[in-house]
Amino acid sequence: MPTIRNIGDLNFDKKKEVYYRIIDLGHRPNGNRWRVRVTAKTKQRLAAKVKAKLKELEDGTYQAGTTPTLNEWWEYWCDNIAYHRVRPRVLGNYRSYGRKHIPHIGKNRIDNLTPEHVRHLHAKMRQAGASDRTIQAVHATLSKCLKDAVHEGKITVNPCDRMDRPKANSKAREAYSQAEARAILTTMAGDSAMMRARWALALTLAVRQGECLGLEWDRVDLERGLVDLSWQIQRIPWTHGEGCECDSKTTAARCPERRPDVAPGYECRPCHKGLWFVRPKTATSSRVLPMSNAFRAAMVELHQGQESGLVFHDEGKPILNRDDDAAWYELCERAGVRRMVLHTARHTVISHLLDAGVDAELIRQFAGHSTLLSTRGYLHSSEDAMRAALDKLAG
Repeated sequence: MPTIRNIGDLNFDKKKEVYYRIIDLGHRPNGNRWRVRVTAKTKQRLAAKVKAKLKELEDGTYQAGTTPTLNEWWEYWCDNIAYHRVRPRVLGNYRSYGRKHIPHIGKNRIDNLTPEHVRHLHAKMRQAGASDRTIQAVHATLSKCLKDAVHEGKITVNPCDRMDRPKANSKAREAYSQAEARAILTTMAGDSAMMRARWALALTLAVRQGECLGLEWDRVDLERGLVDLSWQIQRIPWTHGEGCECDSKTTAARCPERRPDVAPGYECRPCHKGLWFVRPKTATSSRVLPMSNAFRAAMVELHQGQESGLVFHDEGKPILNRDDDAAWYELCERAGVRRMVLHTARHTVISHLLDAGVDAELIRQFAGHSTLLSTRGYLHSSEDAMRAALDKLAG
């Protein structure tokens, strides 16, 4: 049972016409305030509900030294193990799985879980309309969660190890043809310097969206023609600050002592509201690239003496991903090319470099891939390369 720091005095909510008391349980392992508000129409009923709530907390919270249910272990695992292991966005996915999918089998104790339970989870997710990719992702995360339960001696066998991982059809990475890429580059020539630089960075240097939108002027060397991609921009959720006095209704985002919900040692610095500058997920993603001619020309025009702040912005504020995506789709429409996601620009550059015979290891460094295997995932026959090969045969 969590430590009960205090059971608040009896109060009366005039607006809702109910009595209430607040049970203060301190902080959760992730730093969020843990307060429970219990209400009732009468004082006698309130006393009974407070007693029942304490019993519920005792029965529904993971206790060290006991065998928890999957729901209990999942929450504990997210707050205490995965919290220190993965990036905030990934942890957000794990918590989402715990809310949406894991409850299908979550009431079972983890030492009673079998492959049949896991298959039941897959079936319930399919009935709810989850994609094969989502089912595969939840299965993989469940396996990690239970692997840690084995490691900590909670269970002896991970049921996910005794069955096949669910399959998901891999959709081939798409890329624009050279003609389409030229059409986009030609169309954007009439845009503002900022937008020309934005799309040139994507279409000539294969830079990821977060890296583009998080680029700062003090990491741009126009004289030498270099750009430093050692930071990217990302949204991080808030958590209550240690020792804050927020009540149970106050969200973490409104807490006066709020802080980003990241593990100790996670490197980040503020950008704007809930957006933060963070390091790339791997050391190889942090790289310095030479500028392409198109990108450098647009940057020289855009610079105009700026030495700090974001390169790409909306009146000084960072551009949101959704607005960036919308601008890309509008450009594709004007260029008369297929409407594909912005990340396709990155696929296009890497695919065309491979088609041109550039060494895969050099492309790996250029793209910031952690392994050569990641780069070779782009090694597919493009329409342009196939046509060139046929011309040689006919030749």
